[in-house]
Amino acid sequence: MPPADASGATLPRCAVHPDVPAEGICTRCGGFSCPGCATRVLGAVYCAACAALPEVNYLEAFRLKLWGRRDTWAWFLGLGGLVMLAPGLTLLLHGDALPGAFLLACSAVGVGCFFGQRWARAGLLALPVGLGALGLVSREPLLLVPALFLLGMGASVHQDPRHKLFHRVSIPERALLRLWNRHENNPLALVGLQLGLYGVFFPLFAPLALALGLTALRRVNPEARPPIGRRGQALAATGLGAGSLVLWVWLWPRLTVLLGELLATG
Repeated sequence: MPPADASGATLPRCAVHPDVPAEGICTRCGGFSCPGCATRVLGAVYCAACAALPEVNYLEAFRLKLWGRRDTWAWFLGLGGLVMLAPGLTLLLHGDALPGAFLLACSAVGVGCFFGQRWARAGLLALPVGLGALGLVSREPLLLVPALFLLGMGASVHQDPRHKLFHRVSIPERALLRLWNRHENNPLALVGLQLGLYGVFFPLFAPLALALGLTALRRVNPEARPPIGRRGQALAATGLGAGSLVLWVWLWPRLTVLLGELLATG
């Protein structure tokens, strides 16, 4: 009969804690890890050392890159706040208290959003609601139209994942992944697709779309870490670029002849 600890001696042990039996294998390095060291990143198990690498936990690296960093909405709201300051003061000095106060409040919210103030982010929703309430109280139903427009715009900015990261508000992993796909995942494919659409109408963009589409297609590697995708967009960019070139090669001589005839008859 074998010793009681013979079977236990053959069990794999955690690389960091040799006295603890391993219960997982790192997806990247293949090392054994105990429950205290194992870290789950995007559905895969890693040891603590591999989980801290930017290429493994690329979503966390992306989040830290945008954390507290101004986005386009912050600049837009900040500039809009500065623009509204002078009209608000002018109306207030001329006795138009309510319109002037509203414009000054909009100015404060815009500038506050530029500097990342939490109260200003809440003001994006409070100001349109206040404007709508003012329209109901003063029996000016036309104020409800800009109030609804501003409420829709304010809600869109308030829930924008990129703007949330600027205000240091945590977002779900799924929203962060969508944001990463939009900004970091093989961006040449998206640019090539846009240029391919332009190339249908402007021939100079067609070869650029073809080159970017082929480059993006060569980069596609779903197994990489982080994964490189957008194969469909890269194929579409390549197809549009090549198709636009063929179209313009066939169409250009005919357009030249037609233009010459029009100039001759003119």
